[in-house]
Amino acid sequence: MRDGGQPVACIELDRFCEHCAYNLRTLPIYLDERTGIPIVRCTECGKFQSANDTATVFRPWLHRVTSLALGAWVIIIIAIFFWLGVAETAITFATLDVLTIRSGTQIQRVGGVTIRNVRGSGPLEVWNEMPGYGRFMAAILSASAGVAFLNALLMVVVMAHWRKVAYFATALGIPLAVAFAAAMIWRSEAPHLLGWSFTYILIHAGVNILGGIMGVMFGRPTARLAVRIFIPPTLRPRLAYLWIADGMTLPRH
Repeated sequence: MRDGGQPVACIELDRFCEHCAYNLRTLPIYLDERTGIPIVRCTECGKFQSANDTATVFRPWLHRVTSLALGAWVIIIIAIFFWLGVAETAITFATLDVLTIRSGTQIQRVGGVTIRNVRGSGPLEVWNEMPGYGRFMAAILSASAGVAFLNALLMVVVMAHWRKVAYFATALGIPLAVAFAAAMIWRSEAPHLLGWSFTYILIHAGVNILGGIMGVMFGRPTARLAVRIFIPPTLRPRLAYLWIADGMTLPRH
């Protein structure tokens, strides 16, 4: 049997070869010359098979289970995005909290470790003599960039159907929203330090934007590398969309 004539359509969803489990998505569909049945030929193993979705007695139950699994998957993804956003906000507030101190607080060094022995009750003021300031800022900004990168990586992998402009808009919008929320909350907490805190809020927003842009640019390449390293070749067709979304083809076994 050979492919005959012009293709009448193509596989638009993830369909896996019945013989080798290769993802048939984007492959052309032809009509069999004798029966008129739509067929597709797997480019991996060369076998022909029907392009129709086979109906069985278990199909209704499969659709029900799939719907439940899809709903659970959406809830999990939303929860992950939410908590990553919370983490970005928490990192910003942790910075402001560590770099400020209430007037009247007594500082004591025990065994080379600085502790706030007696916490004051006065208004907040900048802790100008905080030890290890450089190391602290390097660690906190690295964590901030890492969370933003992870958030963008998850976005480009899960939302592979989005346009690239939507990725960049989200990578820009989330840090700005976090910065606005942090500024509003800090304004009510310490309005006299708003000008000082605004500098650190903008620094975190800039680092988050940079981390998000890096995640958008290198998220799917990183995911494809992880698939090649950790996923056996026979299971990789299930993740073929990571290549298809960028106009690439899944590497052969």
